[in-house]
Amino acid sequence: MKKFLSNIIRKNSQEDKSLFKVVLTQNERNSKLPDTFFKKFISSISQKDIFFYPNTKKLINKIAKHHRIKPYNVLLTPGSDIGIKTIFETFDLKGKNIITTNYFFGMYEVYSKLYETKLKKAVYSKNKFNIRKILNKIDQDTQFIIIANPNSPVGDTYTAHELKTLLDTGIHLIIDEAYIELSSAKSFISKINEYKNLTILRTFSKGYGAAGCRVGFIVSSKENIDYFSKFRFMYEISGISMKYIEFILDNNLYFKRYFEKTLKNKNKFVNKLKSTKLHIIDSDSSWFFIKSSKLVKDMFSKNRIAIRETDHPYERGKWIKFNYDLKVEKTNILNDLLTI
Repeated sequence: MKKFLSNIIRKNSQEDKSLFKVVLTQNERNSKLPDTFFKKFISSISQKDIFFYPNTKKLINKIAKHHRIKPYNVLLTPGSDIGIKTIFETFDLKGKNIITTNYFFGMYEVYSKLYETKLKKAVYSKNKFNIRKILNKIDQDTQFIIIANPNSPVGDTYTAHELKTLLDTGIHLIIDEAYIELSSAKSFISKINEYKNLTILRTFSKGYGAAGCRVGFIVSSKENIDYFSKFRFMYEISGISMKYIEFILDNNLYFKRYFEKTLKNKNKFVNKLKSTKLHIIDSDSSWFFIKSSKLVKDMFSKNRIAIRETDHPYERGKWIKFNYDLKVEKTNILNDLLTI
């Protein structure tokens, strides 16, 4: 057994969701699909989706078409978590280093220890993250830079100029776009053939709310995908999961409208909250932060909304991450907060 594993604490965050009307402690979409929409998917499932080994070709082709790239630029993974692990497995990391920010997905640290590499963290400072802090940490042993766009939990996004600056260093840049649909950020998928040192991670778990399907994908140059694919098994994703993702892509207009409405309504609500006595930190994404207090927490509790307190790099104290979902509009929490 690797000794460092004894120091890793994995918390079970599976709350009893039946106690709440809305769960903001996890990042999945809360809003249910229309019944007619979901029934249409159920009726499309056949016994062969269960009996036979899954064929990934159809889904890969749909993803490639959706993003206007080639099928050989896409590698399916069982969630973007495994996509991240695949990248760590592919690079020669022992005794080298990788760079991220000090607000990052926890598995980066686990994998860096597992593959015996140093994780260098560029630290957030007040008001805005400066990519110069990443550039200053690059040395001859840096294997890749891995960042999230938008960042979670902060919600900040990187500009195209900032991303190109990182790519121009020649260091391989991994961009985790897990929350891209729920932000103002622009995907860099269209740049994968322009930059051979660019890899994008995507998932259907967040904006699309398909976390239970465990489907993600890696996008990169054909050469990189050929390398990454050597570390993946043949049948990792169930046929039914892939069938649902195909259904999502065939009906993407519905989800596109959902994303647009969520961001629009969230921005309207934040602007209203700024006229109250609440201390608000906005983001470029579908969530924002409210300074935690007993009064605020009691309001969420009264509305049966599960919340999570967190730190924030721009301000001290505890903050409530409000992951805006259209489902919250069916509670009284918005009106309650406006009374403060």
